Amino acid sequence: MPVGELSRYRTSIGVPKTHLLDIGSDLETENVSLPTQFKPEFRLEKTNLLAESWKKWDQIPVGFLQHLDLRKSVYGYIGLEDYTLFPLIRPGSLVEIDANQRKISTEKWNTEFDRPIYFVELRNGYVCSWCQLDRGQLIVIPHPHSHQDVRRFDHPLRQKS
Repeated sequence: MPVGELSRYRTSIGVPKTHLLDIGSDLETENVSLPTQFKPEFRLEKTNLLAESWKKWDQIPVGFLQHLDLRKSVYGYIGLEDYTLFPLIRPGSLVEIDANQRKISTEKWNTEFDRPIYFVELRNGYVCSWCQLDRGQLIVIPHPHSHQDVRRFDHPLRQKS
């Protein structure tokens, strides 16, 4: 969608229901700085942190992204070739990351919808998956329907139970 047409669509992201903004809203005249161009080395096939992927920022009408704050929040992009949590998280998805969550939870969960999902930085990129720590290893667990393999990585710190 061309940037010049954004105010015409006046939709909001991040609210429970999709809706049009009030026609008389002052948001149409307000702008926010937002990334509009990826760096040349950005690859849609790879899972990445969005903050490290932008080349250019432009002014965008606030009404278009009313509840999205890319400067204060952390977002990740799930690569087009990353099927780790498919069908829960589809390739090409944007995910919001809780930057305060830095440890893998040992709490019990009942269903795959209760199980915490982690956006993990690896030496050669990122992965968004279920995780657990076991005997000094980080275990990256894919969704059973994804047909991906469980992966193990050495983890420098053992998590206390």
